[in-house]
Amino acid sequence: MQEVTCASRPGTCSYENSPLKVSDRTVTLPRRPYAFRPVAQTLHFTDAQRRQWTAPRGILTDGASIPLLFVSIVGQPTAPEYINAGALHDAYCGVGNEGTANFHNGRWQDVHRIFFDALVAAGTPEQRAKVLFAAVWLGGPRWDYHVSLQEVPQGAMQQAMRQAKRYVEERDPSLSELETYLLRLEKGIIRGHPDLFAQLLPDGREGPRQGYEAPVEDEAEYEPPVRDEPVSEEPGEEFPDEYEIPGDDFTDIEL
Repeated sequence: MQEVTCASRPGTCSYENSPLKVSDRTVTLPRRPYAFRPVAQTLHFTDAQRRQWTAPRGILTDGASIPLLFVSIVGQPTAPEYINAGALHDAYCGVGNEGTANFHNGRWQDVHRIFFDALVAAGTPEQRAKVLFAAVWLGGPRWDYHVSLQEVPQGAMQQAMRQAKRYVEERDPSLSELETYLLRLEKGIIRGHPDLFAQLLPDGREGPRQGYEAPVEDEAEYEPPVRDEPVSEEPGEEFPDEYEIPGDDFTDIEL
């Protein structure tokens, strides 16, 4: 069966009130590198499965959505064809929009998927959209989910993102194949940091480090640190060239 995305069925996807219209007023938020602007007119989007998504008037968007620690790998997410998708993504999980009508209204996986659909529908090349999708999947917000990559060292997360980017560029996977790869990559990250994920690993692995508390269901949004320079590995830290991607039988870690 053909995968249902805006890349495979472009005629099913559409915007209303596109391109995004924002206010001239800027809003700055602590620890955020970009200026935010309120949406001036509600943006509507219909995805490939004919679900309706909206970025309501008044929500804040910075036109980005890409986690800061991945910018040095995927590039600055400021092209015109990104702004619609960025606003929709911000409406459902962007910092500054807590308490608004659509915030966390849906599964985090689906919100990241519509980011891909919205990118493609706005003219982003499919392969580029998959790289940006991988960035928000690995480093973006998650909620109502018991696995967080928040405490994984920044250099390790960057290495995982490089691996995902190379996979997209070399294999050109479908979106569902990419999701499967990212889940396996996540399991490799978990195995590589047993002190952070002892509660997920089979018996006999290293226990949790002192002071570590397992993530709870209602997790806070992941906020990578803001720096003037691209985030990189700390001196002296060593990370694998590649995380081991488990094979088809990888049920020993339950995500």
